[in-house]
Amino acid sequence: MDIEALAAEAGIDTEDIPDLFSKLAMSAYERYIQTGGKDDISEAIDWAKQGIDLENGSNSLLRQWLNNLGVFLETRYERTGEMNDLEEAIQIAQQAVKSTPGDHPDLAAMLNNLGNKLESRYEQTGEMRDLEEAIQIAQQAVKSTPGDHPDLAAMLNNLGNMLERRYKRMGEIRDLEEAIQIARQAVKSTPDDYPDLAGILNNLGNKLKNRYEQTGEMRDLEEAIQIAQQAVKSMPGDHPDLAAMLNNLGNKLESRYERTGEMKDLEKASAYLLEAWSCLNAVPFHRVKAAAKCLELLAKQHRVDQGIDIGRRILDLLPSVHTGALDRNDQQFVVSTFAGVASNLCSFLLSANRSSEALEHLEQSRAIIISQLLDNRSDLSSLRQDHSQLANQYQSLVDEVNAPTRQITTGVAAALLRKRRQEAAAELDTCLKEIRCVPGYERFMLGQTVAEMQECITEGSIVVINITDFRSDAIIVSNNSLRTIVLPELSASKARLWVNKDWSTKKRSEQRGKNDQFLDYLSWLWYACVKHIVAEISASKTHPSEGLPRVWWIGSGLASSMLFHAAGVHTRGSTENAYCRLISSYTPSIKELAYAQNQAKRAQEVLMAQDTNTMLIAAMPTSPKGPGDEKAPKELPRVEKEMREILTLTRSHMRTTVYTHPSTNQVLEALKTCRIAHFACHGTSDYSDPSNSGLILQKSTGLDERLVQDRLTIQRVSDLRLRYAEIAYLSACSTAGNKAARSDEVIHVVSGFQVAGFPHVVGCLWPAGDLECVKVAKRFYSLVLQRNQSAINEAASALQEAVMAVRAEDLSMPLNWAQFVHYGV
Repeated sequence: MDIEALAAEAGIDTEDIPDLFSKLAMSAYERYIQTGGKDDISEAIDWAKQGIDLENGSNSLLRQWLNNLGVFLETRYERTGEMNDLEEAIQIAQQAVKSTPGDHPDLAAMLNNLGNKLESRYEQTGEMRDLEEAIQIAQQAVKSTPGDHPDLAAMLNNLGNMLERRYKRMGEIRDLEEAIQIARQAVKSTPDDYPDLAGILNNLGNKLKNRYEQTGEMRDLEEAIQIAQQAVKSMPGDHPDLAAMLNNLGNKLESRYERTGEMKDLEKASAYLLEAWSCLNAVPFHRVKAAAKCLELLAKQHRVDQGIDIGRRILDLLPSVHTGALDRNDQQFVVSTFAGVASNLCSFLLSANRSSEALEHLEQSRAIIISQLLDNRSDLSSLRQDHSQLANQYQSLVDEVNAPTRQITTGVAAALLRKRRQEAAAELDTCLKEIRCVPGYERFMLGQTVAEMQECITEGSIVVINITDFRSDAIIVSNNSLRTIVLPELSASKARLWVNKDWSTKKRSEQRGKNDQFLDYLSWLWYACVKHIVAEISASKTHPSEGLPRVWWIGSGLASSMLFHAAGVHTRGSTENAYCRLISSYTPSIKELAYAQNQAKRAQEVLMAQDTNTMLIAAMPTSPKGPGDEKAPKELPRVEKEMREILTLTRSHMRTTVYTHPSTNQVLEALKTCRIAHFACHGTSDYSDPSNSGLILQKSTGLDERLVQDRLTIQRVSDLRLRYAEIAYLSACSTAGNKAARSDEVIHVVSGFQVAGFPHVVGCLWPAGDLECVKVAKRFYSLVLQRNQSAINEAASALQEAVMAVRAEDLSMPLNWAQFVHYGV
């Protein structure tokens, strides 16, 4: 039965059907605002599109329906990060503007919404023309709005924010001055009972703080603090956004403390941040953001007991924070925030001699972060399989607690939503307790105990290095002991100096100087940290009498990007370095190491039962440009020589499939049956969504079969559930950045392939020279393949031997050989 027939049966006039669909769409949207359910926002979009499709263009409500659809699409974009939704939202908003007469009172609102969407696209792509157009449209919206219009303040607020954004991009102080002037106008235009008065005050305060940071004028910071206090006072005590306002006030007071040294400002800042943490109506993201900052301030005040209490409660909230309910920038922030909280909590607990708790909390956060980034590796994915109803209840409550708040209406509806959010939070707590009563799920979202961690250590030690502003420590875990070492020379201030350095250079004249500095860094890391680890392990006699001790490194806080495997004095005859004293590997978490061990065992069992001795080589001597790139990635001229050398070594040991310039689908199909996968190509990291990081391949598209980049992502590899995989070798790839800004990054491309199912992964921490790549790969495979089958499990020692052979050729050039790392068993 068609729509007209259904309408007739229900007694609805045909011309009223589009309006009915519009109302159904708005109902679904309001349900999304309350529950955060993805299906609801998609349903709103579907209803709205159907209503618009049925409209013949004469209905005066069409422009409003278009406007609503644009809002729905933008809302889904903010939830999922899907650019197609944002592009469509912009097109729909442009249609809404075009369909509105120049003298119509709704024109300003339509322009305002279009400007906001263009600003969102600028945030995602960085295209200045989008921001410039957004500013022009916002200015037009303001000019079209009468001085006494109730929406004028909101439009001025948006325009001020856009100008502030341009200031941050271009550094032109006049943009900031104009933004402040417009923000002041917005405040003056806002009635005292306006529902978003606090938000408008908050934005003015932030702009004044930006000017303080630029000019150092204390009066700007003083006014920013006063306005932030006004914003807090003007907001109801149970409002979901109060936590964000308190957080901003606390940060401004911290800035004044840093300038004046007044302890009362630091104490007040801590108190406001604690108050923000206590806002149970707020979305967990805002509570965590405030509490994480509070933890840093408590460290400055040496308030250890309070820091432990808050840190533990923040991590207890981890299962309630759903990154999928946040926009992409907030997803990135919340992942790094939780990692930072765990590092600070670890420092507090170690200072109180509670080393087992310190390790358990650190491991808990890393394991859950990985499960947030790769859904099919989560505790929740297992619960879905075993107890789907309980899993669905948990997911529904998490969505509801994390539902966005900024579109919430005022009055009775807002009060009801706030009450429901409190109820949902309590129900979620009850649901978690119920799940943890189910056999096998007692530690749902809690991570492993120390005893469980030790079970995966059959030989060697796991060494966790934790660097925070409070203190630096090593935790050494063996199968029968847990020891800690305080590392005072490994200070956060010194660590920042090193990890902030840019070691890359394209000029040959600068290479010697860069390598000399890098040698200084490796020497400092040896004496400040790794030498003490070596001494402790040697004294403990927890390793076999023959051969070097095995060590798995985990870096936390500022330590996550440090090169422990290469630390030392690299001069002829010196053994004061990690290469000569340890066999080093890395792992994202202890839980992932246990997973890799199980995967290695399964792969060996399958290999004995079936003839699956195959290898994949995927090579990209050249790569096409990526979207938005000015030029293609640099060519890798020695890749073909690398392939030939490897083929010569492997031909007599295993069947080898070789792809030059493959697509992702070709490689995914080959991975299903291969034992070793060798990639000679570029890698790419997506910091806003690490599961989207991967390797750059290519495919043809369009009628002209134009070549475009085709990314083999960690998530897609993980989805395969690989049975035979043993080694992934990522040659020539820049597969993990060494940047302080990503100091809490848990997954990059190299570690991601381990998480995705390869027990052994070899990768490069920065782009390697073609010649070194060929030499290391050739030596590695000759060692792995020409010994025996068990040598697969000695991939770490094979890589170390291969690197040391290249290292011996020129000890003074560590940037040519220190980047090769082993992740896994």
